[in-house]
Amino acid sequence: PRSTLSSSSAASDVYKRQPLMGHLGLLPQTAGKFRFQGKNKSEKNKLLKEAKLLESLGVFSMILECVETSTAKEITKSIKIPTIGIGSSVHCDGQVLVTDDLLGLNETNIRFVKKFANIKSAIKNGLKKFKKEVTNKNYPSKKYSY
Repeated sequence: PRSTLSSSSAASDVYKRQPLMGHLGLLPQTAGKFRFQGKNKSEKNKLLKEAKLLESLGVFSMILECVETSTAKEITKSIKIPTIGIGSSVHCDGQVLVTDDLLGLNETNIRFVKKFANIKSAIKNGLKKFKKEVTNKNYPSKKYSY
């Protein structure tokens, strides 16, 4: 199985020969609130050092979450493995968003989440139609029964 990890848990897992993806910047599982990372020189240097450490430990790629634009760019240029950004600029090698967020299923207002669709309203409309047809005994009709 594939996992993600921060630099603090990397060494023991990598040596077990599991393919691992690194994760730097905001770690939502432990963060109190969403705030971008790498905004000052000490944070930037720490993230660069951790990126190089994770690469040296053998991760196959790295997520950069909520990492400031110039920091994400510098990390991506300084390592040989792909970086995958989530709110970390176009300078990463790839991008990812949570599917429920990009489809508009969640009420999240996180800055980096662009809603590419609003299927929540389509789902609500479909459920209302279903309820109405069931309540009025129109569903299931002969066509949808055996």
